[in-house]
Amino acid sequence: MLNEDCQRLFDEFVPMARSYLQSPGVMAALDLDKLCMQLYPAVAREKQDQELSNMIRDFGRGLPRREASELAALLDTILQQAQAAGLTVPE
Repeated sequence: MLNEDCQRLFDEFVPMARSYLQSPGVMAALDLDKLCMQLYPAVAREKQDQELSNMIRDFGRGLPRREASELAALLDTILQQAQAAGLTVPE
């Protein structure tokens, strides 16, 4: 688990997060939260970006309690920060 590839996890996270925002659900939230729990330590370790790591952790912890609009704004910030950290944002 410690050797997870940050970009691969991020490539899974982005479409899953976008899909969740369009159609929230408890099961989708659980799956997305599980992925966030793998992604945020990988970002901290591989990219040395604690701020981005914390945002991803907060995104996962906010599921499904936060409003979709609030999560969408956080996702936009995550995507910008991720690009600055050297991650490629999938379309």
